[in-house]
Amino acid sequence: MFAEIAGWLRLDDEGLAKALEIIKTDADDVGYYGDSWCVQTKGGGYSRHLFFGCSVRESEVEQVRAQVARIASEAFTIDGEYTDYPEGLFRVEYESEGLPVETWQISAGALRVETSA
Repeated sequence: MFAEIAGWLRLDDEGLAKALEIIKTDADDVGYYGDSWCVQTKGGGYSRHLFFGCSVRESEVEQVRAQVARIASEAFTIDGEYTDYPEGLFRVEYESEGLPVETWQISAGALRVETSA
């Protein structure tokens, strides 16, 4: 069975470079799902967005969640007295009957999972 994962992260340029390095090294064993990340290449302003969208085997959702959590906690930047962490939102819909929809909220260096029926 599969799960649909779709979401985004907002980072600054330095945080984006760190996130792309995390994806490249693939310490969380995401494998070929890592090719499902897409980078915003144009657009004004301070922020850049990193998007993910893919159907993954339900047994491999945890690897993707671990990679997103690693990005959330490690791809921060420090600007004087301020620390800028990635922020974002992901949605996971499982194909298996009875499994709840998950929402992953990313802020302040952490990934928080909420479930709904």
